[in-house]
Amino acid sequence: MPTTLRTEVRDHLGVLRDAWDPLVGTMPLPSAFLRGWWVDHASTGTPAVVCCFDGDVLVGGAAFELDRPGRGPLSVERVRMLGQGPLAPDHLDVVANPDRAAAVAAAVVGWLSRPGSRVVDLDGLAADGALAAALVAAGGPVIDRVGAPFASLPDTGEEYLASRPGKLRSTAKRTRKRLEGEGATVRTVGADDAARALDDLSRLHDGRWADGSEFLSAWTRFAAAAADGLAHGDVRISELVSAEGEVVATELDLLASGPGGTSLAFYQAGRRTEHEWRGAGTALKAAVVMDACDEGVSEYDLLRGDESYKSDWAEGRRELVRVRTGFGTLGRTVATAATAWKRRQDARAAAASSAESADQA
Repeated sequence: MPTTLRTEVRDHLGVLRDAWDPLVGTMPLPSAFLRGWWVDHASTGTPAVVCCFDGDVLVGGAAFELDRPGRGPLSVERVRMLGQGPLAPDHLDVVANPDRAAAVAAAVVGWLSRPGSRVVDLDGLAADGALAAALVAAGGPVIDRVGAPFASLPDTGEEYLASRPGKLRSTAKRTRKRLEGEGATVRTVGADDAARALDDLSRLHDGRWADGSEFLSAWTRFAAAAADGLAHGDVRISELVSAEGEVVATELDLLASGPGGTSLAFYQAGRRTEHEWRGAGTALKAAVVMDACDEGVSEYDLLRGDESYKSDWAEGRRELVRVRTGFGTLGRTVATAATAWKRRQDARAAAASSAESADQA
């Protein structure tokens, strides 16, 4: 689509944040990962925030990061979504009012396809978003798809819990009753306690998942983003605390409001693993979602991944896609080779899975 919008690339939002965040709030799916607290802190490469103006008025944009992997003659600029990688941001798209989204996406793709060679590798895109549609229309193939479960929340927490599977409902109720009997309480962290709460999240997440999670490899930039998000009311940390005041379970969620209401998205958690604290994570999550219902939150989003446990908490499902394409001769060559390699890896993994299933049959 032709566009008359002017683009300007910045390394952070700065004074534009006051105009950017309200635009996020007009989107049909206003992902928390598009808001200023994330954009200004979560990049691992060189930030490239493409801002689109109609005259002097900011009407949208997109947040990317740049790096240059590889060596020698095959080294080429790579463009990824800002924060892409271990932090796994989701529901990503151009930022714009719905009536300007197509024009903003066209301007952003125009910037991505400007003269020069580059690989554009964008993961976590909303499958029905304007950016994914514009890239696919420009010839960019979808190389991966993944689900993102969510639950539409009723008016009360009791209604929500009553709609959950019996085993989950029983575990949540019995565990909370037992822990409350031992003096444990649930609390929400204030912005003035962010540093301590984030330290506890890091410790408990590492204790629960250790090398099974890549999240902590990006901890420094995440902690900076989360502290900013807490200060602006976009991040919420809930904790289960023992009678002695020790945090035994923690959950960090992201808040985003739009035309359809407010969404609470489960992002990261951690908990003690000793037998005495069995079920603590489930009890805390149930308390978090039930309180959200009572506050009028309209949705609980489990973000990317079709892990089996999520079906206990959610019944809806959205789709996220990864689009990889190249511009310029070298960019197209590298992107094509990378996509072919991934397809071979996926085929090998599928064959190995089929063989394992056959052996177990």
